[in-house]
Amino acid sequence: MKPWSAKLPPLSGRALTGIGAGALVGSFYIGTGDIAIATKMGALFGMDMWWTFFVLGLAGWTLMDMSTRYYLRFGRTPLSIFKEVHPVFSIYLFVTVVVTTTIGAYSQWNTCAHVLGTLNPGIPTEVGGTLAALAATALLLLGVYRRIELFFVLALIVLIGLFAAAAAAAGAPWSEAPAGLLPGIPESSRQEWIGLIQQNAGSLINAWLILIYPYTMIEKGWRSSKPLGQARILQRSRWDYGVGIAAAGIVALPVMAAAAAVARPFGIVPENGTELAALLEPLAGGSARLLFLVGFFIAAWTAGIGWMVCGAYAMLDLGNMKVRMESRSFRQAVLVFVVASASLLFLRINPVYGIRIFTVLLAVVFPVVALVMVWRISRPDMGYFRWSTGSVRGVVVIALDVFALLVSLFVGWGIMSRFF
Repeated sequence: MKPWSAKLPPLSGRALTGIGAGALVGSFYIGTGDIAIATKMGALFGMDMWWTFFVLGLAGWTLMDMSTRYYLRFGRTPLSIFKEVHPVFSIYLFVTVVVTTTIGAYSQWNTCAHVLGTLNPGIPTEVGGTLAALAATALLLLGVYRRIELFFVLALIVLIGLFAAAAAAAGAPWSEAPAGLLPGIPESSRQEWIGLIQQNAGSLINAWLILIYPYTMIEKGWRSSKPLGQARILQRSRWDYGVGIAAAGIVALPVMAAAAAVARPFGIVPENGTELAALLEPLAGGSARLLFLVGFFIAAWTAGIGWMVCGAYAMLDLGNMKVRMESRSFRQAVLVFVVASASLLFLRINPVYGIRIFTVLLAVVFPVVALVMVWRISRPDMGYFRWSTGSVRGVVVIALDVFALLVSLFVGWGIMSRFF
């Protein structure tokens, strides 16, 4: 079969609504970082930069698509690509996975603790964060993959509803949203808007987390040895993780709208969701503040779970063990990460130092992951999924792969330039 030549029927209604793994993917992108970026964008520019979530999300979607194509072609996980390049990459990825998962989960537990402390000042940070981490661990240890998928779908729906209700109570300027989908540069200093774009690109690409989707395919048994079957699975998968990535933009809308309503008119730029919630109370009432804080807690908590899921899967993969959520090895990996991440709450380490280490590591990971992925996906042994200029679809695939690589380089350069 010629590359990209299959004529596939439209997805069925069941396939269109079966977005379980897509909601799980969405949890990686809808965390404290995404909420903070949307808050700043709304406070500074209103809805004008909403388009960045979808244009930059396309790069994340493409990188995830590359990992899926590789898995469907060879039946191997994306981390196998790095082992194939050179054994030293296994060590590099091991260190990256351990450090970023631990710090990534810790930052989410820390945010959960701040939300709980805001609602009840008597709850210490260590206690609130640990309770959030233990609740997440119980969910993963007692649940099975299908139930975890359903949980994330429901959490995503509730999250969007809470933020939308809080923004509506604040008198959000919803009419400005359509114009925000049109790419444009706001009237501001170049350093200000380009910094936000780089941060948003980093949030939506999310380092090695773009490699996670094939693990969900292993859990569900999505695999075929025939090119046509592979093409059908890819079609359904693309919709699935496309919905997950688009969810980041959907969640960002009410956050940006709330910031545009209560912060922008007064020239205030909140740094995070907690500060935005505090601004909601005097203008929209205590109920709007409560709705937003509960939504913010859910966003941070599910993102923390997402980090632990990704980290546990990656550790099993690097150790050449069976990738299954119900396995003992997976649960042991989860326990290691929850202990490591929750322990940072008690050490009272300045979060700035953790963020700096986390950011520098990611700055190196972004370009490396993209370069290795493009190198592997462009080789002629990719079968039906190989690069080809013989059709429009083939040309589009190549263009998107190159676009994703350029965005990854842009993100890595941008992060490093801010630190050095």
